[in-house]
Amino acid sequence: MKKILAFIILSVLVSTTVPAHALYTELGLSYGRKTTTFDENNSFDSESITGSLSLYFLERLALELSYTDARGLREEKASASDAQRTTTQKSQIMGADLILVFADKKALFQPYIKGGGAQISRYQEVKIQGQDTFTIEPEKATVPSYGAGLKIQLTETFGVKLSYDVWKTPIGGGLQTDDTAVRAGITWVL
Repeated sequence: MKKILAFIILSVLVSTTVPAHALYTELGLSYGRKTTTFDENNSFDSESITGSLSLYFLERLALELSYTDARGLREEKASASDAQRTTTQKSQIMGADLILVFADKKALFQPYIKGGGAQISRYQEVKIQGQDTFTIEPEKATVPSYGAGLKIQLTETFGVKLSYDVWKTPIGGGLQTDDTAVRAGITWVL
């Protein structure tokens, strides 16, 4: 009896769902860069490149798969007599997010929000002038992620994408921090 009832409920749900929409795909490429210089001996430079593939299964709902490669370089020296310290940090982030777009796909401005998860792999190398180099490689972590953005659809197939993304990244001892990225990029609808 339970199997028949479950079959009837499933049949009703399938036959009364919203009409199917054509699946379409969107490719994206984003770049972010930040340079901060305190003085001639102290600076920070970071950049990231992100590629994404969004599979729209409804007009305003998509699954976005992304890969980000990020690099940071920090040079520090407290005084002229101190040894130069150079820290290089590299991160790879693979993400999967659901995106909800608040406008039609033909609209000029298409704001959106997203949420999901990401796997983060990090590596840090520290060089101190006149001393040994050492590395830090924390464990890979799977963390929640979320964000918001705006897509400006310039033609039917080409647009500009601006986004703000957040990852809950572990920093040891059971603690987490919010790692963020502001990006600008281009997008193609296939």
